[in-house]
Amino acid sequence: MLIVILLAVSVSFDTLGVAMAYAIGGIVIPRRTRLLIALLNGVLTAAAIWLGRLLCAGVPEWLFQVLGAAILITLGVKTLWNALGDNKTADYDKDASRSIDLREGCVVGVVFALDSISAALGILNLGETVYLFPVCTAVLCYVFLLFGGKSPYNLRRLNGVSGIILIAFGLLRLCPGLF
Repeated sequence: MLIVILLAVSVSFDTLGVAMAYAIGGIVIPRRTRLLIALLNGVLTAAAIWLGRLLCAGVPEWLFQVLGAAILITLGVKTLWNALGDNKTADYDKDASRSIDLREGCVVGVVFALDSISAALGILNLGETVYLFPVCTAVLCYVFLLFGGKSPYNLRRLNGVSGIILIAFGLLRLCPGLF
C-alpha cells in the first residue's frame, strides 16, 4: 500500500508545479474546477485500471513486471526531462479570463490523468491494492491544486525528484522480490 501512495504522490507532483506557476502568473483555479480536475483524474485512472485488468487477464506475471517497469521508467524519464528542461507551463486559460473555468478544467483534468493512467498500467498486477491508486491521485491532485495555488514559490524543478522516484519504482519492478 505504501508503494501505491508514494507512486500517487510522484505522478501528482506535476499538479503542484502547475498550480504554483498559475498562482505566480495570477491565474486562479476555482474550487469547483479543482474538484472537477481531481474527479476526472480519479475516474479516468480507475477506468484505465479496470479496463487494463480486463484486457490483461491471463498475461504472464513476468510480462507484467517488464511492461510495468518500462512504463514507469519511461514516465520517470519524461518527468525528469520536463523538470530539467526550460518547458513553460501549458496555458489552459484559453479565454484569458485569469481563471480556469470548468470547460478548461476538463482539459486540465484529462492531461493530468494521462500520467496517472500510465503509472496505473505499470502496477496492474499489485492485486486489489491498485484500486487505491485512483483515490490517492484524485485526493492528491485536489490538495496540490489547492496548496499550489496559494504558494508564492515556483518549485517546478522539484518535479525532477518525482521523475527519479518513478525511475526507481520501474527498476524495482524488474526485481520482483523487492517490490
